[in-house]
Amino acid sequence: MTFSKRIKNLNRYQKCFLLIMLLMSLIFTILYPITISRVGYEYKNSIFVPTQENNNIVYSGKIHGTQAHFTVSEDKTLAFQYGDKTYGPYTLKEDPAAIPQNDDMSEYMTGVELRCGENILFRGGMQQMADSYWLYNEDGTDYEFSYMVEDETERDASGNTIDPDEPSAGIIIELMNDPVLTHKGNWTTWFVALAICLFNAISILYADELFRWNLAFQIRDTYGAEPSDWEIAGRYVSWIILIIVALIIYIIGLN
Repeated sequence: MTFSKRIKNLNRYQKCFLLIMLLMSLIFTILYPITISRVGYEYKNSIFVPTQENNNIVYSGKIHGTQAHFTVSEDKTLAFQYGDKTYGPYTLKEDPAAIPQNDDMSEYMTGVELRCGENILFRGGMQQMADSYWLYNEDGTDYEFSYMVEDETERDASGNTIDPDEPSAGIIIELMNDPVLTHKGNWTTWFVALAICLFNAISILYADELFRWNLAFQIRDTYGAEPSDWEIAGRYVSWIILIIVALIIYIIGLN
């Protein structure tokens, strides 16, 4: 039986399954290279793509659909624009006296002071670990301790309300120091999802052949065997499940 005749002999549900998988695979094959090509700084599950504007580096992206961007100037001053809100400018300077003196890792730290205007946002030791920075307050405690109160507002260790839209000191310092860039999307998951779609397509096109091939390990004459209603129902259930699994894997691979 030719391939075209085999497809023609399928019922409308089987053809629909094949069409869904074909369209799904085509759409994600277009989305994956677009997503992977967007290389930038990951912030709040969004990719901020850097561009050079004069002597500034601007990281642009969207948070919950709202446009936002970080602007890092040549002198390492940073400003953050989120919708109609502006934060900063933030400035960072080294100060060896800010290093916690009673910490075993003090010799590996750089003393820094981060300010927003005249307000000191952070003062203490900074230690680079792999692709991130660990911050320790001047008194040796870990930075970025926060807690939620009854009205569901977030407060820092001093009891001050934390603006959820304002970037943390750790984020600001990372962006000021040539952050590691990344991207969303993973070709491995795309391949796995595509392989599931191909397997499912084969099981639809050659359902009876596969049924008789499996029976060949149990009985001698498989040519006269006919699938029961339970067997046919099981096929449709498995085809639908595999389509859903492939879709989930496609989506996960983009995150």
